[in-house]
Amino acid sequence: MPKARRTLGPRVALLLLLLSAGCSEKLSRQTGLTDADLFARGQKQAEQKKYRAASEAFQVLLERFPSSPLAARAQFGLASSRMANKDEIEAEVAFDDFLRLYPADPKIPDALFLKGALLSRQALPPGRDQGKTLEAIKAYALFLEREPGSPRAQEVSGKIRALRNRLALHEATVANHFLSRKRYDSAEARARRAVAAYPDVPAAPTLLSLLAQALEKQGKRDEAETFRKTLAEKYTKNGGKRR
Repeated sequence: MPKARRTLGPRVALLLLLLSAGCSEKLSRQTGLTDADLFARGQKQAEQKKYRAASEAFQVLLERFPSSPLAARAQFGLASSRMANKDEIEAEVAFDDFLRLYPADPKIPDALFLKGALLSRQALPPGRDQGKTLEAIKAYALFLEREPGSPRAQEVSGKIRALRNRLALHEATVANHFLSRKRYDSAEARARRAVAAYPDVPAAPTLLSLLAQALEKQGKRDEAETFRKTLAEKYTKNGGKRR
């Protein structure tokens, strides 16, 4: 019996090693699988929320059958599964490939909607690089071009407004930094551009206030007062719009 246990250990270890080798490697070694087989496997794994396994099935399909009628759906499935698995960079690449390779596919609006969401959740806080914020806005804007009257259009418009507000807050952070360093001309230039670019977001009162401060610090009191009056006329004391 002890001898049996000694021989069983290495076999179990080998079995565990093989199981952990990865589904994609096993799939790539399996012969006789059709594009339909791989697509069905990917769909089933995605339905079971086994997103890594789903991604692997779709990837093998695309590698073996690049001209398959199922290739577009597999590419979309690959992007969606990677996104669900929080493989952010890989998901973004997969969405970009789908949008580039299948520009007339009926799933294009869905891909743009999901890419916008993917980029939004990667966006950094105000004060840090806002590249992903800008890319998310672009994806959502392209969605609106495709489906301006769809049920999701209003939701997407709200998301764009929130992202634009993030950009406005970023500009406010930068302007505040310049003010704290007594670089009042730089603060004025930054705030002035932001006031013009983001007049319709919740952070607009903050931008107006910063612009007035920067002007006042430079002795431009009349112009500062003009912006303070605009601020008082458009917004209540708590920063909300009067109407």
